[in-house]
Amino acid sequence: MKRMWKKYVESSLILKISLALVLGVIAGLIFGKDAAILTPFGDLLLRLLKFMIIPLVTFTLIVGVNQTKIGNLGRMGGKVFLYYVITSALAIIVGITIGSLFEPGTGMTIDTNEKIEVPENPGVMSVLLSIVPDNIFTAFTELNLLGIVFTALVFGIAISALRSSEKWGETGELVYNVIEGLNEATFKIMQAILLYIPIGIFAIIAKTVGNQGVETLTSLGNMVLVLYVALLVQVAVYILFMLFTKVSLKNFFTHARTPILTAFVTQSSSGTLPLTLDAAKKLNLNKGLYGFSLPFGATVNMDALPYELPFLQFLLPILLEIH
Repeated sequence: MKRMWKKYVESSLILKISLALVLGVIAGLIFGKDAAILTPFGDLLLRLLKFMIIPLVTFTLIVGVNQTKIGNLGRMGGKVFLYYVITSALAIIVGITIGSLFEPGTGMTIDTNEKIEVPENPGVMSVLLSIVPDNIFTAFTELNLLGIVFTALVFGIAISALRSSEKWGETGELVYNVIEGLNEATFKIMQAILLYIPIGIFAIIAKTVGNQGVETLTSLGNMVLVLYVALLVQVAVYILFMLFTKVSLKNFFTHARTPILTAFVTQSSSGTLPLTLDAAKKLNLNKGLYGFSLPFGATVNMDALPYELPFLQFLLPILLEIH
């Protein structure tokens, strides 16, 4: 038993996830709707990932701010905002172009009696104000990522100021060391969660395939095909851009494939954020870069499906690190 566990621990995570995907599909086809009995295992994976979001974002960003010159934060923020504006514009162009060429949904009819409520546009000022939480505890309990990022930035800058102060320098250093230790402890917990990910993915895939069945999945084939064509075009553009900027494709996909596959299964970009942060750490990127850009992107850069978002967001800190 110990030998099997050791072999499982030492096996490649991407191999375990790939095997879990295949076995999940097979189990779903064999057991059908009875595969729903595995639901708790899939829910547990989502809970574990969301459980790690707050400590990872908070501690990583505070430590990152203290490892970055305060004057560089403004320039970094401008580059992050520009990147997300450009990627959103590209997504719109690709989506409209592919949609015009293939015209997905042609011939389909909808019930004219259905009422659709369109949410009101909150406005630019309302969105900007929402970044600053009116209650620091509410930002954390409601998982307001923008509010959490703002809080971590403020406290990170404050701790940095304490460390450079003659009067409070020793205290600031002590606080920073505690938070840095908590940050490392958080990543240790993340390593344990990584061992459970294949099990959770197996459960989610088995349940999904069992509930939907092959007929339901194939009936949406045309729509799904057009969607994936658009996604592949978008990814191809970014790959060309990576080649142009001399980003190592092998190194990038070696670390990015786990959060991308996990997001594909869980359909949650924010839930996959801990994996994306963990991958950025393994790439030895600047904590100030990925600690800010990744949580911010998981909230505002929603220009693709969940499993493509880690790809887009993971690329940004790499590009900023190079340039």
